[in-house]
Amino acid sequence: MLLACIAVAAFANAWPDMLTYDDRVFVDHVRFSGIGLGDIGRFFVEDLWAASGVESGLYRPLLLIFISVQAWLFDDWLAGYHGVSILLHALATLLVHGLVSHVLENSGVRRAVATPSAWLAAVVFAVHPVHAEAVNSVFNTSEILVCIGLTGGLAWFLRRLDQRPLTAWTGLSLIYLLVLLCRESGAALPALAVALIWLTRTDPWPSRLRTCLPVFVLLIPLGLYLGLRGHALAPPPPAPKAVSAEIQNAVPANETGKTTPDRTDSERSRPGLPLRPSGIAFQPDRMASAVRLWFASIEHLLWPHPLLVEYEPPDAPLWIAILTQLALVGAAFWLFLQRSRPALLAGLTFFYLALLPSSRIFGQADFAPGLADRILYTPSVGMTLALAAGIAWILRNRTPRVAVSAIAVLSLVLVSLTWARNTEWTSDTILLESDYAKSANKRRLLNSLISAQLRAGNDARAREICDVHAQALLEKASWGVQCGMAYGRSGRFADAEKAFRAATRHRDSRAFAHANLAMLLAHLGRQDEAGTEFDRAVATEKVPFLREYFAALKLIRLYASDRTRLEEARAHLLRSLELQPQHVAAREELEQLDARLGLRGREGR
Repeated sequence: MLLACIAVAAFANAWPDMLTYDDRVFVDHVRFSGIGLGDIGRFFVEDLWAASGVESGLYRPLLLIFISVQAWLFDDWLAGYHGVSILLHALATLLVHGLVSHVLENSGVRRAVATPSAWLAAVVFAVHPVHAEAVNSVFNTSEILVCIGLTGGLAWFLRRLDQRPLTAWTGLSLIYLLVLLCRESGAALPALAVALIWLTRTDPWPSRLRTCLPVFVLLIPLGLYLGLRGHALAPPPPAPKAVSAEIQNAVPANETGKTTPDRTDSERSRPGLPLRPSGIAFQPDRMASAVRLWFASIEHLLWPHPLLVEYEPPDAPLWIAILTQLALVGAAFWLFLQRSRPALLAGLTFFYLALLPSSRIFGQADFAPGLADRILYTPSVGMTLALAAGIAWILRNRTPRVAVSAIAVLSLVLVSLTWARNTEWTSDTILLESDYAKSANKRRLLNSLISAQLRAGNDARAREICDVHAQALLEKASWGVQCGMAYGRSGRFADAEKAFRAATRHRDSRAFAHANLAMLLAHLGRQDEAGTEFDRAVATEKVPFLREYFAALKLIRLYASDRTRLEEARAHLLRSLELQPQHVAAREELEQLDARLGLRGREGR
């Protein structure tokens, strides 16, 4: 109870009644309103980001179901979502304590030492500031769910393996499938199970090998997951384009090819997000980057400052990263072989295996490995186990007061950092301005930061940021859409047009830039030019439901008094929602149009 209370207290200021960062896209009671069983089934056959018009190559249907259930429970009470995340973190902390305690006891540590050692180490896990993103971001609750599945599942599995092996392996298979459907980082579960069996048992190695052989049964849930994922993320067959030759001819020669919309959301600004899912394969060229990532992750867990949403790619000298980790792992092996103390090695093994899916050695060619707080939530369980091994050594060789005092001081320091980071997560503007001030590469945050300032009504600050980076904006910057809106709101129409046109030269923002430029030109009374830009938006957009949406916008903006054209626009919006029911912008546009036409919103459909 005390451990759970500590975990909750560390994030007691982490449940504001508002949404931040990725949550604005996924956590929306309007988006999930009216979701039924048939709609839930849809989550299993589409990309995670499908409702935003982007094919990300990510497949997490249980996360979407989890969020939709919360939307049904909390409606627009956003603090409820955050409260659930905090409680899940407390549950994860308790399960980490249980797993660490079990591993220590099976590593030869007496229960009188193992239990307090696991408890003190779990306190550090509970309050660690590197967990702030996973707890504060409802979208990244998926990482907490994976941690719960891995730690709770392994603890349950190891306790039943000897007495009921069939039940243990069957249950672990089910847990494995559920974990994979929450997030890809759960893929390491089979390797973790084998490692813990091998390191925490004392019977001869042939016996341990026989105990581990049923691990191949986990290929069944893995194969089922890969089949579902492959079906959901497979490129759709070419569909007839619902635009005329006149519209197609409106596209300049340099604007053909695959495009994706420039979302006004944080995730579009993240490096390494693919435009279309690609095959999973071994990426040997990623080894050096992965070694640097592992080294940077250890550094970040030991020294969590400064905390950022996104970090620069780890650039530590490769030889330092290799030698440091070899020394650490070598010491753990020495303790295991010479002193029969496997706990440290078990902790490091857990850390590396849990981090392996995020290392992108095996993965999609479009994804590049990168450090982020959210990917360290589950791997930090391994470091918690390593810390518990160190605390157990102190309790055996020193007075308990030394260990308790050290953990108390460390926890107070970590809690202060966690509370500070929780405060930054209370709004987009606070979070992104903080990261903008601390980050060396400020341009990677501009799309998100400018968009956040515009949503908050801080138009002057948005214009200031755009002016500071005006030269970079002219270099075909995708965040030109945001700067165009910032300039347009203040009446700087020439600058707005220039920003939009710069964004049309960037593949990630082309269609949305054309659409925003069209609306600006319509506002300025340049109707013919506006019509051409709307046509370009439709023609350059390859996502079907967004093509319908842009076609509707053209009719609504250019023919506001023509009922026939407005009814045609309504048909486009209905087709857009038929293709993607979760598209909030199309739903809101349809409701406004129905009100204008004298219909009854959704009932008029």
